[in-house]
Amino acid sequence: MLQTIPVDVLILGGGIQGVTLMRELIPEYSVILVDDEFGEAESLHFHGYFSSGWNAANLQAAKIYRYAAQRWNRELSNSGVISHITDFHAALTPDFLKEVEGNWIDAAIPFEEAELPEIFAPDNLPSNRRFKFPGDLIFDGAEAYRSISEPLRQQIHRGRLASFQVKDSAIERVTLDMDGQSCQVKPELVISACGAGNAEVIRQLGIAEEQIQNAQMVRPLHMLLARGPNIPPVSAFLIDLIVMYHPLENGEGLWILTLNPELPRFKAGVVDMRIPPEIDNDLLCASFQRLSSAMVAFEAWAQGCQWSVYAGWKTDAPGPDGDPLVRLEYPIPYQLDDFGLQNFLAVWPNHWGLAGDVAADAHEWAGSKLKSRHPQPGVQSGLPAGAGSGHVIENRWQSDKLGWQPWKDFARQVGYHD
Repeated sequence: MLQTIPVDVLILGGGIQGVTLMRELIPEYSVILVDDEFGEAESLHFHGYFSSGWNAANLQAAKIYRYAAQRWNRELSNSGVISHITDFHAALTPDFLKEVEGNWIDAAIPFEEAELPEIFAPDNLPSNRRFKFPGDLIFDGAEAYRSISEPLRQQIHRGRLASFQVKDSAIERVTLDMDGQSCQVKPELVISACGAGNAEVIRQLGIAEEQIQNAQMVRPLHMLLARGPNIPPVSAFLIDLIVMYHPLENGEGLWILTLNPELPRFKAGVVDMRIPPEIDNDLLCASFQRLSSAMVAFEAWAQGCQWSVYAGWKTDAPGPDGDPLVRLEYPIPYQLDDFGLQNFLAVWPNHWGLAGDVAADAHEWAGSKLKSRHPQPGVQSGLPAGAGSGHVIENRWQSDKLGWQPWKDFARQVGYHD
C-alpha cells in the first residue's frame, strides 16, 4: 500500500508561475511543486519584454501592469538581473492611441514623446506618433527564472500527475508518477499552474469538455531571430512588430522579432505543448515587410546577420465576454478558476510578468481556505529528493538546436521577396 504524504499545498507546474506561487506560499504553508519538465517550462518561450501598461485599453489593467513592472524592476535589481537592457521605443497609430493614451496619466505610466533611434525610418510606416517608455522592462527571462527558483530547488520534484481522487467536490488524494515511482499525496489545496497544461489537469478532474474548451486559449508564437555583430542595441514596437534586443557573447547581439497578427489563430482546450506549431511563412514575410519599411538600408543590414526562427505556443485565457485577455480590454489581465471544487485552483497569467499578481491572489485564496496544518515533507516522508536542480534552464531562443542561415538562404526558405 502506498504511503500517503500530507501537505498543505500541492502545486502542479514548474514555470515562473509555479515557482512564484511556491515562494509566496512557503513561508506560511508546507508546499510541494511537481513538474515533469522543469527545464522545458512554457516560461522559457518568453522574449524578455514586459510593458509598464501603456498598451492596456483598460485603466485597471494598465495599473496592474505598471505596479507589476515596478515590483519586478526592484526584485530583479536586488537579485543582480539587469531589467533595463535597453530603452523601449514605440511608433503608435492614431487609432491605437485613442484606446490607450488616456490611461497613461491616471495609471502613472512614465512616457515621453521622442523620436525613434536613427536606424529606423518612421515616416515610411503608417501614420504614427513616437514615444519612449522608461518604465518598461527588458531582461533575460531565463536568468530571472533561475534566480527565483534556485532557493526552492529542494521543494521542486520531477514528476507528473497520474490521477485525482475526488469526493464531495473536494480533492482527497493525488497520485503522482515520480520518474516511474508512484507516490500518493494528500493535499489540503491543489493549485494548477501548468500554462496550457491546465486543460489536461482539469480534464482529469472530470470537468465537462465544454468547460475545458472555454477555460483557455493557445496561439502560435513565432520568434524571428537575427544575430551578429551589427545588431543595434535597440528595442521597439513598430506599429505591430516587437523588436527585442539581447546582448550575446563575443560582441554579438540578438534581435527577437515578433509580429502581432491582426487576427491571432487561437486553439481552445487541450494542446500538446511538446509539438510545436507549423512555421507560418506568411507571418514571417509580413514581419520582414514591416521591418524593411521601418528600417534604414534594411537589405544591406540583413545580409550581415545570421537568421533563424523559433515557434512555440503562448497560453491565454478568455475574459468574461470570451475575448482573449491578451487584448488587455478587461480589468484583470489574468484568470483564476476553481471549477466548482472546494480545494482546487487553476491559474492563467496573461504574461510572464503577471506571475507575482497571480501568486498574491492565490495566496489570498489559500488563506481563506486553511491555516498551516502540516510540516514541510522531507526525505523521511517517502517523497523522492527534490529534483529541481540539475536542469538546464535557458531561453528557447538561445537553444543550440536552432539552425542559423545567412540572409539569402533564409529569405529564400521562407519565400520572402522585397
